[in-house]
Amino acid sequence: MLPPLSVIAPTAAHLTPADACARGLRRQLHIHPEPLTPGMLPLQRDVRWILDTVLEQVVNLAGDPRDKQAIEALHRTLSNSPARLELTAEELPDCYVFFKKAEHLLKRHRSADAPDIEADYRLCRALKWQFRAAASDARHAHLTQGVLSALGYIDAGGKRINHRHLGYEFALESTRQLSAGPYLSADSLVEITDDQRIRSTRVVALLGKLNSTLANVTAATSGHQLGIGYLSSREYPSLGHYADARSHSVRTSLSENIARTVRNLPAILSDRFHLQRHRDYSAQSQPYTREALAGKGLGDVELPCLQHTDQPLMTERGFKMTADSKLALDVFSFLKVNTSMALTLQRTVQSKTLDILGLYDTAPGLARQQLAARQSSSDTLFKLLEDLNAHVASSSRHFVQQLNSSRANAVVDLRTQQAHSLLERYVLLQSLGPVDPVVNADIRDLIQQHRALLRPQALCVYQIKAPSQILSGSVSASVSSQAEGGKGVTLELSHRTSDDPHLSGDYLSIDIAPLKCKKGVAAALREVLAALGKQTFDWEELIRSISASLLDPARQPSIHVLVKIKHGQPVVLLTRHTRDKHRDLALSEPISHYTGVQLQSLRTRQSLHKEQWGTDSLDHLLPIARRYLANPDDRPGWDLYIQAHSEDLSKLLDAMGRQSPGSVLNAELDALRRIGPALDQAVETLTQQAADALAAPTPESRARTRQALDQMLLAYMPHYVAKVSEAWTLQ
Repeated sequence: MLPPLSVIAPTAAHLTPADACARGLRRQLHIHPEPLTPGMLPLQRDVRWILDTVLEQVVNLAGDPRDKQAIEALHRTLSNSPARLELTAEELPDCYVFFKKAEHLLKRHRSADAPDIEADYRLCRALKWQFRAAASDARHAHLTQGVLSALGYIDAGGKRINHRHLGYEFALESTRQLSAGPYLSADSLVEITDDQRIRSTRVVALLGKLNSTLANVTAATSGHQLGIGYLSSREYPSLGHYADARSHSVRTSLSENIARTVRNLPAILSDRFHLQRHRDYSAQSQPYTREALAGKGLGDVELPCLQHTDQPLMTERGFKMTADSKLALDVFSFLKVNTSMALTLQRTVQSKTLDILGLYDTAPGLARQQLAARQSSSDTLFKLLEDLNAHVASSSRHFVQQLNSSRANAVVDLRTQQAHSLLERYVLLQSLGPVDPVVNADIRDLIQQHRALLRPQALCVYQIKAPSQILSGSVSASVSSQAEGGKGVTLELSHRTSDDPHLSGDYLSIDIAPLKCKKGVAAALREVLAALGKQTFDWEELIRSISASLLDPARQPSIHVLVKIKHGQPVVLLTRHTRDKHRDLALSEPISHYTGVQLQSLRTRQSLHKEQWGTDSLDHLLPIARRYLANPDDRPGWDLYIQAHSEDLSKLLDAMGRQSPGSVLNAELDALRRIGPALDQAVETLTQQAADALAAPTPESRARTRQALDQMLLAYMPHYVAKVSEAWTLQ
């Protein structure tokens, strides 16, 4: 059986059998009917009522007995299926075919003298669009579920890394020990961002390489590389939204499973070329469909509700320049030693394309500037709500009536301008002062329910941008043998500039390949950190902190440590223990050596084994808090995240309770205090509650401290969001 229509619809609260039965009865009796939420199918009984009504209108118009038999056979199939509360996904294609046949029968009898037949024809046409889109959406949900299942390790904190390159090396001398040549590489990465969103990044680069080989008792190979590439990335709210947006992509599907891609190729191509049009037709015609059904006494029947595919939250484009040098030593083909150094400059521009309402939600100040010349002295929310409802009804009616007429494009442009004017009025009313929360909620629900008519993509005419840059240098050293895999340390020092002040600054990333003993890790870290030169602080505390975070050496996961240099001190923000699974396809060494052709496809699946916060800074937690707490609708995600990291949170709160003078955490809390009196009081309450919980750790004291933390973060959100908005400019 196909999955529900949407795999990214909000999960309904768990219902007891009695509650589910009562809910089903209310739906069937149309008691306080509510619009279906995406992922829900209409009542089977309601659809059968519609089928019966349409059959009565068209059965006597079928001139050919075969047409009559065909439509009656479809009606019997749908009417005699096993009784259920809701229609099944398998019945949607038959419903689509039924209304399509009814449309064709009515089309033969259309004339200016038969307005009733014309009205029935338009209704059947609109019903055809409803169930065609629902059937397409069900196939899309099946593909999306496949992508979600394949990428489950990313939702748990992992990454998908793909690298492909094609190059040709020219021998610079007869022994081929010195060679050079161009390379074309393509790298893609899907990961969870620092603020718990999903980012898909792709870099296409042109590289120049110079390689030299010295064959002796110890074979030595050195390589030098310069490259410049084009970087593009897209950011999505969650993995479900990413899968929903990318399940029609052949490239995305091939990255996970070639066999499944071949099996689903017809559905993927159909999804790519038809799904959005089917959804648009269904969404724009549904108000008219309901109005026409109400005229036949079926005003409260349920129709399919489809998921709107959101655009990426943010896109990022720019360039990436790299320069690196590597040295590899192979001792008797038994022991391999690898060292490398690299410099990278990544400069990009983050951008968001929004309508006026999206601009107001993202950067209210910029939206007010755009509407500074507008006056709305006599406008009210109640009048706006009436006009929004009238616009929805008239736009849907005109869409159905004039879709194929010569005036269709002019009507669409006019309706788009009207929708833009309505959204401007709404934003202006919000910006003028407090609004009635009940009416405001009704307007928001109406806009969300009829997004295709009130917020079409054509209204996204405002583009805001923010610069971003990462300048980094890295060194690494590793040793491998035939008996054991590579073991070593990679250190990267970077300066990051972002729109978020808590994601900007100087960072140190330390990647530790599996090492069997903590002493070995400490020794390797001292050697690699020494390459940074003399610092104003001591690395020993950081080395002890990293060594103490190692897991059981017998399991040997790789370790990634993110350190931030803040207030002149290194503080650990995050420690991740991961395992990598590689699939490497490449030309064999002899073929590459004698032909000069270099070809490789490397796919890495990185799964997260354990994640651990640092306790010396809030800079890891604050971006996540902004992601979940800035919008009240995302609050459940915050509770789930905190629940999953309850042990780390307890340690962080204990560190707040100690209030160590001179610590980075203490300096951050003092900075929050200075923002304003309300935040000063919230921080004071938090530190006092944390101190009390540290002195007497009970479930009740822990709960009070957690509540005080939430209150402090909520008090900080307006200032934090405004600070981020300052980095964005309207183009």
